[in-house]
Amino acid sequence: MRLLIVLCFFHMVAVQAQELMPDTTEVYSLWRDRVVQVQVIDQQAQSKAGIGSGFFAGKDGWIVTNYHVIAELANQPGRYQARYLAENGQEGNLELLAVDAVHDLAVLRAEGVSRTPLILSEHAPPKGSRLYSLGYPYDIGLTIVEGTYNGMLEKSLYEKLHFTGSINPGMSGGPTLNSRGEVIGINVSTAGNQVSFLVPVKFARQLVESSGDNPAGLNLLSESVSAQLERNQESVSFGLLEGDVPQTRLNGYLVPGPLAPYISCWGDSQEDRPDELAHVYYSCQTQDDIFLSHELYTGVIRYQHDLLSTDRLHPMRFYKQLEKRGYYPSLRLDGDEMSVTNYECNSDFVDQGGITFKTTFCVRGYRKIEGLYDSYLTLTSLVKDDESLQSTLVLAGFDWENITRLSSRFIQSIGLVEDQP
Repeated sequence: MRLLIVLCFFHMVAVQAQELMPDTTEVYSLWRDRVVQVQVIDQQAQSKAGIGSGFFAGKDGWIVTNYHVIAELANQPGRYQARYLAENGQEGNLELLAVDAVHDLAVLRAEGVSRTPLILSEHAPPKGSRLYSLGYPYDIGLTIVEGTYNGMLEKSLYEKLHFTGSINPGMSGGPTLNSRGEVIGINVSTAGNQVSFLVPVKFARQLVESSGDNPAGLNLLSESVSAQLERNQESVSFGLLEGDVPQTRLNGYLVPGPLAPYISCWGDSQEDRPDELAHVYYSCQTQDDIFLSHELYTGVIRYQHDLLSTDRLHPMRFYKQLEKRGYYPSLRLDGDEMSVTNYECNSDFVDQGGITFKTTFCVRGYRKIEGLYDSYLTLTSLVKDDESLQSTLVLAGFDWENITRLSSRFIQSIGLVEDQP
């Protein structure tokens, strides 16, 4: 009898919880007027060049969205303007107030519209909680997506939340809400198959609280982005330069392994290739890049170790293959001439860990962000006529001092496996 009473009690609690929990229809009805479509308009064509989503937060008329949604306003001032389109058909102009390029956020001010701002939650929900993402996917109108909260994304350099729901293109910058209508995160990206990612709301709160009422001028905006990227690369570099470098074995060589928890590594081997080389590789990289423009991403760390051997090629032909790979590594970065300078390269020879290497070191500068560079370093061992270790390190968006220190540390972490007794 007592067990039956207990079971009935828990059943009543569960039923009451379900009654208190709003369904998707209620969430949409309650909060839809707080979400807008953000449009980037080409002023010459007078048509949409890009779309995203945003939501009211902070002061009256302020809208939070992703930086990548409105990046062209900062990258090509005068060519584009931003507008909002509300769910009821109201539209108007937007002014850019502030950005957080590292966390992909921006704050804008809407002209001629007033809405009660959404509350930015101060607490993460329990893992498995039901959440609701709103936005304008594919320019087909306001949409709500129900999903679940799965905590902080593991192996991520920049904090992101894992949301199990279908965030689609055009929903970037929209809010993901809990059942009380509080913003838990900002839609930012998806890997498909209902694996989506959110920017934690704390970064939106920080940006809103630090934003001023005046539109961000080009010089002030550029200085702000530069300072953000400088602080970020300094923090990342400090972490990478701390402690011992983890090493992994690649046949008879020791090479740098996962340098940090947010760096993922994998490997494979290939034989009977068209270039008559046997190939074993071990490749590592960060999973998070920082969007600066459609042509340029930064904050990248990539490195790869390739063990190449042949029993068919003459040593001269083998060396030619190695030389070509050294100058044109597969890990090279994108970037257009408006964003970065041409690479400047030099070659040298170094002895490290009992191995003689030929090195190729190339650097290019950022045109709009003074003091930051991209680099790639390739080392090719010259010990054997039929086998070579080729290691490549790519860094994007680091200052000269940290590029030098990280590259030196990388070189010093390579050596031969000592014979075991």
